[in-house]
Amino acid sequence: MIIRDIEKALQQSNCNHWRYSSLTLSKQALVHVCRHIQKENEECQVLQLGGGDSALFWKSLGELELLPVQATIVEHHPIRAKKIKESLGDESHVALVTSSLKQLSEEEWNQIFDNPAESRSLWPAIGQHVPENQFDHFSIQNTFYADLDQLSLSVQSVDVMVVDGPHGNGRSLAYPLFVDTLKPDALILIDDFDHYPFLAHLGKIYHYEELFREIAGNRRWVLVRLQGTKN
Repeated sequence: MIIRDIEKALQQSNCNHWRYSSLTLSKQALVHVCRHIQKENEECQVLQLGGGDSALFWKSLGELELLPVQATIVEHHPIRAKKIKESLGDESHVALVTSSLKQLSEEEWNQIFDNPAESRSLWPAIGQHVPENQFDHFSIQNTFYADLDQLSLSVQSVDVMVVDGPHGNGRSLAYPLFVDTLKPDALILIDDFDHYPFLAHLGKIYHYEELFREIAGNRRWVLVRLQGTKN
């Protein structure tokens, strides 16, 4: 995509009340994602883990017919999910999935990473429910979205995965859990990538090329392109 078209989508997102803050996904990060999308007329499938006002950006791309995008946004906090849903309205090409959270033991974490091909079949039987009063704990460990059965994503369908939630180190569980869902050359945008060893965890399962990173104040993100799995 060209910068002029990306800016149009950002401008419309602003008009739709994108509330930018220190916790919001960097707009510059989204610009870099779009610049590396190698599609023109084909539909681009986006999976965004962690809801936020950036959902309005995917909405604007589709509304303005700048990119045929189909985005799935996953959010665990019911209040944030309600606000996102209200902002999106009856948008057909952006789907919001509200999921509870569950926390894994170290043994269960290792089981998932050691068996990525079986991780989705293992998922329903492991982990413990996280109570809602812990949903916003920034340092919560080994925690991920519990209700993955709500995601209707076909095999090797996702072109872009945005890893921006949930809190803590557990967002790395996306790498094994979506190993069959991601395209072999998918783009992965990781927000706050240096808060935990997210890249080291990614490297356990995938070969990848780093395309760009930004470390400036609260803006700490990295964009990579997968180059297939290691097994």
